[in-house]
Amino acid sequence: MKVTVPDYYNKFRCIAEKCPDNCCIGWEIDVDDYTYEKYQSFKGKLGNKLRENLIVSDDGSHCFKLDSSERCPFLNNNNLCEIILEAGEDNLCSICSEHPRFHNCFGNIRESGIGICCIAAAELVLSAPDKTTFHTYSSDEMEYEIDFDADLLNEIISVRNEIIDILQDRSKSVCARMTEMLLLAYDFQNELDETTAETINPEKPDTHRIYDIFRSLEPLNSEWTMAAEKMKPRRSSMLNSAIFEQLAVYFIYRHTLSAVYDGDILSRAKFAVLCCIAVLWIADNHELDSIIKTACLVSKEIEYSDENINTLLDLSATEPALALNKLLGLLNEDWID
Repeated sequence: MKVTVPDYYNKFRCIAEKCPDNCCIGWEIDVDDYTYEKYQSFKGKLGNKLRENLIVSDDGSHCFKLDSSERCPFLNNNNLCEIILEAGEDNLCSICSEHPRFHNCFGNIRESGIGICCIAAAELVLSAPDKTTFHTYSSDEMEYEIDFDADLLNEIISVRNEIIDILQDRSKSVCARMTEMLLLAYDFQNELDETTAETINPEKPDTHRIYDIFRSLEPLNSEWTMAAEKMKPRRSSMLNSAIFEQLAVYFIYRHTLSAVYDGDILSRAKFAVLCCIAVLWIADNHELDSIIKTACLVSKEIEYSDENINTLLDLSATEPALALNKLLGLLNEDWID
């Protein structure tokens, strides 16, 4: 197995009770089968409480029953985990021990990272002043079953790495880099689909329709609903900072390789732009703290909902307001009122 991680991967540390946005509140916490069986043998008060609070979710998997405040039943009044305190971290279910880490697996290739739905992770990723680097090492883990075109995956990896190089070219504005990224993805898509490239001319964007698209996403919590309501289109020049470079690289790294399943790399390049635009339009200001908090919210709303990811990917391929010419216009500040 070849494993790739960003340079910040091993630097992540949960800030536990200091976290202003606890991941043990408001999230359905799935319990994997192995841990579920282990919990059945726990003794004493903890064992009884575990069994009392394990239920079956709508999809048939096991999960913890949240209380009336949507808190995990094992989150104490100090926002610390009772399972860790009484039984140790080794007895956490996999989602609790891994979160906010993510792993994208393709045969003998695994790419791991830290999801910015976590405020501590978002700060770690977005506040880094240097370009993100990626490290690959070999592991003796078993390969995952291959159900895709391995040659196509290698092509996508090559293009994705070229996109990251473009996004990290600090001799150009972030908008210019995103423009170049979209054009590269467009050229690759045409080669992949064996289609003839059309003339590309930036057009005035339909910001109102893009605003409506964000508002139409399935809300995961009331915070997103309120944030979407106050969205305000802003000049694209505000994207021009190292924060948005890191943000774009993060989205490209995390999501692009899944194009191996549907052959659509252009929509994933658009997806990265749209996520950055969402952060720009929602943030109260351009300060780091505001961008970090907003990126965390956008990540939770979009990245942790398959429905919302698929909605944006589908619309990126079909919605006129998200056509390449329109998005290129969106990256040109002269079009923004």
